[in-house]
Amino acid sequence: MEKSIKNIVLLFLLLVFSSTAIAQQASLTIENRSIRSMTVKIMKGSSGKGTLFTTITISANSKETVYFSQTGYYFTKTKAVLNGKDPVYQKGQPFKVVNDDTGYSVLTLTFVIKESAIPQVTGGQQISKSEFDQNWHG
Repeated sequence: MEKSIKNIVLLFLLLVFSSTAIAQQASLTIENRSIRSMTVKIMKGSSGKGTLFTTITISANSKETVYFSQTGYYFTKTKAVLNGKDPVYQKGQPFKVVNDDTGYSVLTLTFVIKESAIPQVTGGQQISKSEFDQNWHG
């Protein structure tokens, strides 16, 4: 009977530990602090070279979170759209995501566009529509 209770307690602790380990995953929250809706491509790679990891759409003045299962370098390509205005295309700097036995990253990127005759985008580099449309760089 006592051995049975120890086994149940051990099994319970194992389940708690494994569910905690599974729940810990690297994440990137992207905040859109503009009146434009955004399509954000997260590219796996660095130095402007990469392949499409995922694409998300973020409404004006909202945020979305992306989860990562692997350590690596990533960067963003963004298309910001507002009716009656030209789209704004931008490529972000590479960032490192850690998701391994040493820990995991919890990152936040914030996009701000100040509307004027020529929209002003904070950070990153302006790119063309054709570069945004590519899902790989080599």
